[in-house]
Amino acid sequence: MRTAASAAVALGALAALAASADRPAGPPGSAVWWAFRPLPGMTQTSLHDPEAARLLDRRGSSGRRDPQRSPANRRASRPIQPLRKPPGQSGFRAPRAPRENTRTPLPNPIDRFIDATLRMKGLTPNGLADRRTLIRRVTHDLTGLPPTPEEVEAFLKDRSPDAWEKVVDRLLASPRYGERWARHWLDVVHYADTHGYDKDKRRDNAWPYRDYVIRSLNQDKPWSRFVKEQIAGDVLYPDDPDGIVATGFVVAGPWDFVGHVELAEGTVEKAKTRSLDRDDMVQNAISAFCSVTVGCARCHDHKFDPIPMRDYYRLQAVFAGVQRADRPYGDPRLIRWRAQTESRRDALRVRLTALEKNLESLRNPEVDALDREIEAIRAQLARAESPSNGWHSAIEPRPDAAKWVQADLGRQARLESITLVPARPTDFPDTPGFGFPVRFRVDVSTDGVAWRIVEDRSAADFPNPGDTPHRIAMGGDPVRFIRVTALRLWPRRAGDGPPDYVFALAELQARSPAGMVPVVAVTAMDSIEAGRWSTRFLADGFDSRRALGDGQTGNTPALEEQLAALRATRARAAEGLTPPEARAERERVSADLARIEEELRAQPAPPKVYAVAPREPHAIHILSRGDVEQPGERVGPGALSCIPGLRADFGPLPSTGPSAVSHPAAPGGARPDEGAARAALAEWIASPRNPLTWRSVVNRVWHCHFGRGIVETPNDFGRMGSLPTHPELLDWLAASFLTMDGERGTARRGLPASSRPPAAILPLNQSLKRLHRLIVTSKAYRRSSRDNPANSRLDADNRFLWRANRQRLDAESLRDAVLSVSGSLDLAMGGPGFELFRFKDDHSPVYDHADLEKARDPRGFRRTIYRFVVRSVPNPFLECLDCADPNISTPVRSTTLTALQALALLNDPFMLDQAGRFAQRLERQVAGDSSRPGVVERRVEAAFQLALCRPPSPSERASVADYARRHSLAAACRLLLNTNEFAFID
Repeated sequence: MRTAASAAVALGALAALAASADRPAGPPGSAVWWAFRPLPGMTQTSLHDPEAARLLDRRGSSGRRDPQRSPANRRASRPIQPLRKPPGQSGFRAPRAPRENTRTPLPNPIDRFIDATLRMKGLTPNGLADRRTLIRRVTHDLTGLPPTPEEVEAFLKDRSPDAWEKVVDRLLASPRYGERWARHWLDVVHYADTHGYDKDKRRDNAWPYRDYVIRSLNQDKPWSRFVKEQIAGDVLYPDDPDGIVATGFVVAGPWDFVGHVELAEGTVEKAKTRSLDRDDMVQNAISAFCSVTVGCARCHDHKFDPIPMRDYYRLQAVFAGVQRADRPYGDPRLIRWRAQTESRRDALRVRLTALEKNLESLRNPEVDALDREIEAIRAQLARAESPSNGWHSAIEPRPDAAKWVQADLGRQARLESITLVPARPTDFPDTPGFGFPVRFRVDVSTDGVAWRIVEDRSAADFPNPGDTPHRIAMGGDPVRFIRVTALRLWPRRAGDGPPDYVFALAELQARSPAGMVPVVAVTAMDSIEAGRWSTRFLADGFDSRRALGDGQTGNTPALEEQLAALRATRARAAEGLTPPEARAERERVSADLARIEEELRAQPAPPKVYAVAPREPHAIHILSRGDVEQPGERVGPGALSCIPGLRADFGPLPSTGPSAVSHPAAPGGARPDEGAARAALAEWIASPRNPLTWRSVVNRVWHCHFGRGIVETPNDFGRMGSLPTHPELLDWLAASFLTMDGERGTARRGLPASSRPPAAILPLNQSLKRLHRLIVTSKAYRRSSRDNPANSRLDADNRFLWRANRQRLDAESLRDAVLSVSGSLDLAMGGPGFELFRFKDDHSPVYDHADLEKARDPRGFRRTIYRFVVRSVPNPFLECLDCADPNISTPVRSTTLTALQALALLNDPFMLDQAGRFAQRLERQVAGDSSRPGVVERRVEAAFQLALCRPPSPSERASVADYARRHSLAAACRLLLNTNEFAFID
């Protein structure tokens, strides 16, 4: 059996080997040699294999070095090498484009690089594709939609030298461009509108981030700004509403509701959940922007890339203060006004409560007597109002199973008290205090995110209260959510048979100075939800008991009337004791409070986005083997140490504002601010000195245009990823993309005069649109996809781009193309996602995609990027077409070919409905009786132009028209929508 000790020895040996890999192995007697020797008493089946020791002996005596460190293998470190710089200058310089070796000038530098590689490999490039193929290719590529027949015809007739450039510029200016390219980015960041995991709850305010991505791409926002906004926009750009919305990137991934909400504080499982949540944030940021995998460094130093554990946990420390919440956004002035006004309102409420308490402290014998009468009637009401049943958790076989129940008041209220009313069930009449927790904690929150403990009974057993309600004084604090967590359960059954344990309450009451505050919703970790044990009784136990008719509440109305009269009498008696100046101040504060509350009601609440909400950060330690139970050295925020010229340890960080949240004390006593830590990471990623960022973005764009990146693994530029097919081109694109207007000369000095592209191309100014234009105007992009047997023998996979790659439409593009061709597409932009399912908000949400009528809902005919994305229950139609899994980052869509896809495209209700709508469009476009000669043929002609961007051949026209006459025009449209020519882009 492999013991922890032997495993530790093996890990130590591997570390020693790694440290000495550039030196010959140690001779017998060295530390490495001893590490592979069995400990005394270890058997031959242990981790220490004698054969391994003999191999080490031979390696040591031969003096050989680790082959992984050979020069040939060191190419894996290429992505972290800086982009080339001119001597004595700080700016980047693009590699020189190869010289022209052809009679035809190549004005686009991309073609210089590609053609030079083709010549070196002995490959002959294809000629350019025909115009119909090109406009269909680029329109789908840049907008995700097919071109209209009018757009195709206009391009065919335009014989000007810049006809192609005009098409490209028109498409890049279209709002459809942002919708198309946002889909690629949302795949990478694994965006969805639900949390995921087993309780896949909704994120109804996630969609503003999706709209932000679309808007930013349409605005052609500089890439460095796009990066910084998504990591720390709320800190770096506080006056821009996009600053908050963009941080939806950080929290875009799955979130374990059970682990974060239902598990008790202080448990190992809770710590694991938080660690994994930060891991998702770290990997999302570094893989999306830098194309590096860092997850391996969570348990050990990265085995293949130069990323130690310390770097990984520094990155975790950056996100240690990130909480998820629905944050208000909008006009910064209104946000600030509302925050300041709410702060004044809260201060007035506190002042009013203090004044009223001071007035209550003024006493005389008459007031004292009235207080005693009031308290006596309150006690009677508490006993009368105590229901016989209430809420009941699931039964557990052990007492230490944590349970919780939570009440939502629907709005914030200043509470005088919270009362836990014990239950005395009719079936357990001799057990007052049934199910009352032995140990428990009560937390309150104003927003459901940040919680505060108001009663902690977790250290010792709490005596059973019997029939006496347990009251917790609140002192007028604002509260919306109340959560009671049972940490040790009450024994429901003892004696014969195995014992079991339960958590039960009759009622959870919240009282403000105005009286009882109603509970609008109750949620629980688990519930019996049967008979008279229900969460609804917990919210209104008195009424539920009265409905049961047990006959014990008959005198309650009289008691309530008596209590109201006594309170009025006491108020009059106390008024005579109040000094005039105190009465005047109370009236003034009450008037000011009423005025401010009216101002807040008159101003509509700002919209909200699911985004980063700063909180007090957790201390981050390097975890041995990634185990939260084995914390090591504490670390502060930082990044990767393998990038030359960039600081890895962020060190002491400045405060980002008066509401800043600080990190726990880091080594050396520093307490870096949470927002400043994210801002430092944003600057680190977007730095011109960070080559990973700029190689990553141009490679992603290249991948989406050609179907394969220059590096075929867009999320992994490390040793386990692919090597670049055109490394010099990758660097040239990265350096050119990075170059801004102020560095134009630097960018051009790297190119000979004959290869400088037009001013519209360089400098690219971190403009994605300029990068697209540069790529799609190259000959490499415009080549035909025809096969060449001679080339295929040398490069069957077309890695060196001697032809265009034929690509299948992705799931969303295919659905959008069907809607466009049928004339059903709704081009409305933005807003909450449409839902192609029936939703039921149960203990765990239910998303039912079997509601076929939704497929015919016009609200569902918007572009597919606007659909409500569910993590746990994907849309069946899109899933079978290889739609991205939103639970993981998907930089490259898989492309499968299955019978299920053919069946879905042929028989799915959506496809049947759209085929019918397509036929109706053709009938409107080509009016007339189908029995008249030529009408069906003209409709077939129009169908081909709409679906395939070309006219049919004579034989196609005749055969499809005959099929339409025999089976209906809708059946013929269905046939066209199922052709390979419709689903693939040549």
